[in-house]
Amino acid sequence: MRICIPGLLLTILGFAAGSATHAGELQLLDFELEDQFGTVHRRSDVQGTIVLLNGSDKGGVQFNGVWGRAIQEALGDHPAYDQISQLAYANLRGVPFFLKKLIRGKFPQEPERWTLMDWKGVIARAYEFAPKSTNLLLFAPDGSLVLHASGRELDEQTLDEVITALGSLLDEVQDSAN
Repeated sequence: MRICIPGLLLTILGFAAGSATHAGELQLLDFELEDQFGTVHRRSDVQGTIVLLNGSDKGGVQFNGVWGRAIQEALGDHPAYDQISQLAYANLRGVPFFLKKLIRGKFPQEPERWTLMDWKGVIARAYEFAPKSTNLLLFAPDGSLVLHASGRELDEQTLDEVITALGSLLDEVQDSAN
């Protein structure tokens, strides 16, 4: 997702925010957001791939890396793992405009560690992010939301749900390639 001017251009393709039980009713938003380097990212960049969005508000940022590493450790050897478009996401709703430059500077400075910067919190609102927690959104290649999980410290049951859902999608992608 990228920010054009200081705003977002988002169109909700499906609307029915909820949890994993309502996941099939939601679609990946048509987003356009900038990362901390000013590079614009769009839905069209990841269309047709498995999308794993890992993000939070300020209160949950400390947990994002733990969840991301656990998923990578569990599935990183899968032959189709490179078919995942991984999106790091920051819900920055509520940050005053005059602090935007300062906040951008606090994000990783390595280009490969870019993060989608959602200044209006559109994604967090649309998918009802749990506050002060890591939120993991998993989308199938057709854009449908397969799973929304959230947590703070690593929870084995939740992690197993994410890994099972992601593993199934990876298997489908691999089977269709063969």
